[in-house]
Amino acid sequence: MIDNVHQFLGTVAESELAQAARRSARTIWNAHRAAFETTRVEAGKVITLAIGEGQKLARSVKPAPVARKATRRSTRRTARRAA
Repeated sequence: MIDNVHQFLGTVAESELAQAARRSARTIWNAHRAAFETTRVEAGKVITLAIGEGQKLARSVKPAPVARKATRRSTRRTARRAA
């Protein structure tokens, strides 16, 4: 039985259908690789553009004033306690 299976698989692997399936798989694989490479390159461009726009925005925006710590005024009541 094993011999028959190997013989059958050998004939199937050499058939026109198998060759067409291999060509199709190779085409799909190459398309996938090309799409992946294009995506990688374009993503790099988008990230570079976003960083540049962020830096331009950071330069154009005024920095927010730093809040000063509120000082407490002394009142007569606190002055009496200190004395």
